[in-house]
Amino acid sequence: MATLADYGPEARAEVKQVREVVATLHEQLVKWNLVVWTAGNVSQRLRTADLMVIKPSGLRYEYLTPSSMVVCDLDGNVVDGSESPSSDTASHAYIYRHMPDVYGVVHTHSTYATAWAATGQNIPCGLTMMGDEFGGPVPVGPFRLIGSEAIGEGVVETLREYPKSPAVLMQNHG
Repeated sequence: MATLADYGPEARAEVKQVREVVATLHEQLVKWNLVVWTAGNVSQRLRTADLMVIKPSGLRYEYLTPSSMVVCDLDGNVVDGSESPSSDTASHAYIYRHMPDVYGVVHTHSTYATAWAATGQNIPCGLTMMGDEFGGPVPVGPFRLIGSEAIGEGVVETLREYPKSPAVLMQNHG
């Protein structure tokens, strides 16, 4: 199994930078009430190697640091980190493998998005700013169980139907 030492100096330098960014973005999730307890996460794909940085599983946000972030390959195998990666790692990795132009995934459980996702209906494009940002409605993807590639598959399938949207709500999830 590969370790971070197996990657070149550019990738190792980028990992350091991305760990800092991903840790800071998790602080923003809490600041803006987009997550509760440990539910939700951010990951970022590297530009210099087929690696991603993601939050460790079950670690509360207030304890996250750049060094606690986990580095995985795009199959979800841990390359560097002392913690287990998020239970959503396989889904994030699936998205990165199937959408090579995507370099970041944000998974939240904000109150309003989660409530709307429970309806199983797209958020209609009722404001010009929504049209500008999302290119139409915010789609709702299929319900999928956590802990595998299933959510990632649902996200990719949904974004193929709504290629202008940078967001997907997952039915009965968030």
